[in-house]
Amino acid sequence: SHALYVDGEYTWRNVDDLLAPSRGWMATLQVGAGVPGASTERFGRVIGKAVAWWPLPGDNQFTARADAGAVIADSRVGIPSTFLFRTGGDTTVRGYAFDSLGVEQGDAIVGGRFYAVASAEVIHWITPSWGAAVFVDAGNATDTLSEFHFAAGYGIGARVRTPIGPFRLDVAYGQDVGSVRLHFSVGLSC
Repeated sequence: SHALYVDGEYTWRNVDDLLAPSRGWMATLQVGAGVPGASTERFGRVIGKAVAWWPLPGDNQFTARADAGAVIADSRVGIPSTFLFRTGGDTTVRGYAFDSLGVEQGDAIVGGRFYAVASAEVIHWITPSWGAAVFVDAGNATDTLSEFHFAAGYGIGARVRTPIGPFRLDVAYGQDVGSVRLHFSVGLSC
């Protein structure tokens, strides 16, 4: 499979700090398509992402995130796998290995035409730079919306505000796989 892909992306921001927001929101919309005649199959692709931050009393903060995407095509056959969706890992559904959530095909997990991820997190700031978090994530990728199932992950973590953005170290339990994973990420994800 091959594709000549053209896309555009726009991001809206209304935050109190670009690197370490404590109040506000960000949203991103990405729209693209495989060019007919230069791609194995004709397809469109749309992804929307949003995240919001709310300060809570007592040096606490609430963060909510939602992502969703769709490949607009009759099937995934002939669409390069890089344009299909899988999820799971440090910045999506914690408690699962990177890109381990998707369409089961034999012993492999392959990309699907649809995905959705949601996350809620509460951070208690122990000092202005150090905090502890509890979170719950849910998401998956599938080929048909009727087969969609949210895989849940939840856990605890440490947060550090740094000059390059937030540093996150999380321990998460993946409910569908029944195992605990360690996750590490730096920076904002939206």
